[in-house]
Amino acid sequence: MNDDHPGGETEERTGNRRSAVSKSCAFGHLSSQRRRRLLWLVRQHGRISLPDAAEEVAVAEADVEITELDPEDVRDIYMMLYHSDVPRLASDDVVVYNQERDMIAPGENFQSVAEVLVQHFDEA
Repeated sequence: MNDDHPGGETEERTGNRRSAVSKSCAFGHLSSQRRRRLLWLVRQHGRISLPDAAEEVAVAEADVEITELDPEDVRDIYMMLYHSDVPRLASDDVVVYNQERDMIAPGENFQSVAEVLVQHFDEA
Protein backbone atom coordinates (compact mmCIF):
# COMPACT_ATOMS: atom_id res chain seq x y z
CA MET A 1 0.00 0.00 0.00
CA ASN A 2 1.20 3.46 -0.88
CA ASP A 3 -0.29 6.01 1.56
CA ASP A 4 0.78 9.08 -0.39
CA HIS A 5 -1.02 7.82 -3.49
CA PRO A 6 -4.14 9.91 -4.28
CA GLY A 7 -6.41 6.87 -4.22
CA GLY A 8 -4.71 5.30 -1.25
CA GLU A 9 -3.43 2.11 -2.87
CA THR A 10 -2.37 0.42 -6.08
CA GLU A 11 -2.67 -3.20 -7.08
CA GLU A 12 0.77 -3.76 -8.60
CA ARG A 13 3.76 -1.89 -9.88
CA THR A 14 5.69 -3.07 -12.90
CA GLY A 15 9.00 -1.23 -12.94
CA ASN A 16 8.04 2.42 -12.49
CA ARG A 17 4.53 2.05 -13.94
CA ARG A 18 1.36 0.99 -12.22
CA SER A 19 -0.23 -2.01 -13.93
CA ALA A 20 -3.76 -1.24 -12.68
CA VAL A 21 -5.54 0.87 -10.13
CA SER A 22 -7.32 -0.83 -7.26
CA LYS A 23 -11.07 -0.71 -6.92
CA SER A 24 -10.61 1.60 -3.94
CA CYS A 25 -8.46 3.96 -6.01
CA ALA A 26 -10.99 3.82 -8.87
CA PHE A 27 -13.77 4.84 -6.49
CA GLY A 28 -11.56 7.67 -5.26
CA HIS A 29 -11.25 8.97 -8.80
CA LEU A 30 -14.97 8.51 -9.34
CA SER A 31 -15.98 10.26 -6.12
CA SER A 32 -16.22 13.56 -8.00
CA GLN A 33 -19.19 14.02 -10.30
CA ARG A 34 -17.07 16.28 -12.50
CA ARG A 35 -14.41 13.57 -12.94
CA ARG A 36 -17.14 11.03 -13.70
CA ARG A 37 -18.52 13.32 -16.40
CA LEU A 38 -15.05 13.78 -17.83
CA LEU A 39 -14.45 10.02 -17.90
CA TRP A 40 -17.82 9.41 -19.58
CA LEU A 41 -16.76 11.91 -22.26
CA VAL A 42 -13.40 10.20 -22.75
CA ARG A 43 -15.16 6.84 -22.92
CA GLN A 44 -17.65 8.18 -25.46
CA HIS A 45 -15.21 10.10 -27.69
CA GLY A 46 -11.95 8.23 -27.19
CA ARG A 47 -10.17 11.53 -26.84
CA ILE A 48 -11.47 15.03 -26.36
CA SER A 49 -10.03 18.51 -26.12
CA LEU A 50 -10.04 20.02 -22.68
CA PRO A 51 -12.03 23.09 -23.86
CA ASP A 52 -14.72 20.83 -25.37
CA ALA A 53 -14.82 18.74 -22.21
CA ALA A 54 -15.15 21.85 -20.05
CA GLU A 55 -18.02 23.07 -22.22
CA GLU A 56 -19.86 19.74 -22.04
CA VAL A 57 -19.34 19.52 -18.28
CA ALA A 58 -20.63 23.09 -17.88
CA VAL A 59 -23.76 22.27 -19.91
CA ALA A 60 -24.43 19.22 -17.72
CA GLU A 61 -23.78 21.04 -14.45
CA ALA A 62 -25.90 24.07 -15.35
CA ASP A 63 -28.57 21.95 -17.05
CA VAL A 64 -28.92 24.53 -19.82
CA GLU A 65 -28.40 24.70 -23.55
CA ILE A 66 -24.92 25.53 -24.74
CA THR A 67 -26.10 28.94 -25.98
CA GLU A 68 -27.21 29.83 -22.44
CA LEU A 69 -23.85 29.13 -20.82
CA ASP A 70 -21.97 31.89 -19.10
CA PRO A 71 -18.43 31.89 -20.59
CA GLU A 72 -17.03 32.57 -17.11
CA ASP A 73 -18.58 29.32 -15.85
CA VAL A 74 -16.96 27.39 -18.69
CA ARG A 75 -13.61 29.06 -17.95
CA ASP A 76 -13.90 28.19 -14.25
CA ILE A 77 -14.66 24.55 -15.04
CA TYR A 78 -11.78 24.44 -17.53
CA MET A 79 -9.43 25.73 -14.84
CA MET A 80 -10.65 23.19 -12.27
CA LEU A 81 -10.27 20.36 -14.76
CA TYR A 82 -6.83 21.60 -15.82
CA HIS A 83 -5.44 22.20 -12.35
CA SER A 84 -7.16 19.49 -10.32
CA ASP A 85 -9.14 16.75 -12.01
CA VAL A 86 -7.00 15.94 -15.05
CA PRO A 87 -3.72 15.84 -13.07
CA ARG A 88 -5.27 13.52 -10.51
CA LEU A 89 -6.47 11.13 -13.22
CA ALA A 90 -3.20 11.45 -15.13
CA SER A 91 -1.15 10.63 -12.02
CA ASP A 92 -2.55 7.09 -12.16
CA ASP A 93 -2.42 6.82 -15.96
CA VAL A 94 -6.23 6.81 -16.11
CA VAL A 95 -6.00 9.56 -18.72
CA VAL A 96 -3.17 11.03 -20.71
CA TYR A 97 -3.10 14.79 -21.15
CA ASN A 98 -1.24 16.38 -24.05
CA GLN A 99 -0.74 19.98 -22.93
CA GLU A 100 0.52 21.17 -26.32
CA ARG A 101 -2.69 20.00 -28.04
CA ASP A 102 -4.87 20.47 -24.94
CA MET A 103 -6.21 16.93 -25.49
CA ILE A 104 -7.28 14.22 -23.06
CA ALA A 105 -7.16 10.53 -24.06
CA PRO A 106 -7.54 7.21 -22.26
CA GLY A 107 -4.46 6.19 -20.34
CA GLU A 108 -3.03 2.76 -19.61
CA ASN A 109 -5.36 2.31 -16.61
CA PHE A 110 -8.47 3.86 -18.14
CA GLN A 111 -10.25 0.56 -18.68
CA SER A 112 -10.03 -0.56 -15.05
CA VAL A 113 -11.62 2.72 -13.86
CA ALA A 114 -14.13 2.74 -16.75
CA GLU A 115 -15.34 -0.71 -15.70
CA VAL A 116 -16.16 0.59 -12.22
CA LEU A 117 -17.72 3.71 -13.76
CA VAL A 118 -20.04 1.65 -15.97
CA GLN A 119 -20.94 -0.84 -13.21
CA HIS A 120 -21.70 1.67 -10.46
CA PHE A 121 -22.61 5.04 -11.97
CA ASP A 122 -25.19 6.30 -14.45
CA GLU A 123 -23.91 8.14 -17.47
CA ALA A 124 -23.76 11.84 -16.74
